[in-house]
Amino acid sequence: MEQMILLVDGGYGKILMTLAQSISDEPWIVGGDFNTVLDMSEVCGSSADIQLAMSEFRDCILDTGLIHLPVHGERFSWHNCSEGDRSLWKRLDRLLVNDAWLGQWPSSYYHCLNARTSDHSLLVIRGDTVSHTKTNMYAVTRKLRALKPVFRTLRKKKGDLSLNVKLAAEFLGTVQQLLQTDRHNTLLIRLEKCCKLVFFRATKLEQVMLQQRAKIQWLKGGSMLENLLPKGGHAKSIQEGVPDSE
Repeated sequence: MEQMILLVDGGYGKILMTLAQSISDEPWIVGGDFNTVLDMSEVCGSSADIQLAMSEFRDCILDTGLIHLPVHGERFSWHNCSEGDRSLWKRLDRLLVNDAWLGQWPSSYYHCLNARTSDHSLLVIRGDTVSHTKTNMYAVTRKLRALKPVFRTLRKKKGDLSLNVKLAAEFLGTVQQLLQTDRHNTLLIRLEKCCKLVFFRATKLEQVMLQQRAKIQWLKGGSMLENLLPKGGHAKSIQEGVPDSE
């Protein structure tokens, strides 16, 4: 592989955010033991409550715009070396890449090997450099750059929320078009899942914004009506002003 930035260690939110902003134009990969999972499907056995850790991990990946590299081999990368009811398997180790990495190595993936001397599995990266101008994935990675502001502002609730929805919808549509020509492409399937999550969050934030605007308009209308009514005894004054039907 050509020049890259490689980080093999536990990745955490603030560090990843700093890296994402400072080296966004360089191909980089971060991986290792993140000490948490994305969801309970990556756990086999009885585990403590890890909902908060999973939520923070998903938000961190969303904020940095990182993408899961396709994985082959062992599903769970860690075992607590216990037996019976105490036996616990988790996928704590993984590799994440940015769009520049995908542009340089669109066919890359990694093998999760069976653990030998450690309770964690070894991760081995594989893949060759592919010509940029002749790959569909290069077109996708270029669009990823346009989507980055959406990733970074969704949770902060900043920027043009309607524009975020439009960008998220356009990118999701592009990925789904590519999937129609390559139904079994693992990377595209993961990209589609990620884009659906971004689109869902963008639409939810836009919905909240529209509801808040409608509420403000309703409150303004109520204030104007109140100013037109006489001071005190509003209901009584209105009732006395209505003639009997008899």
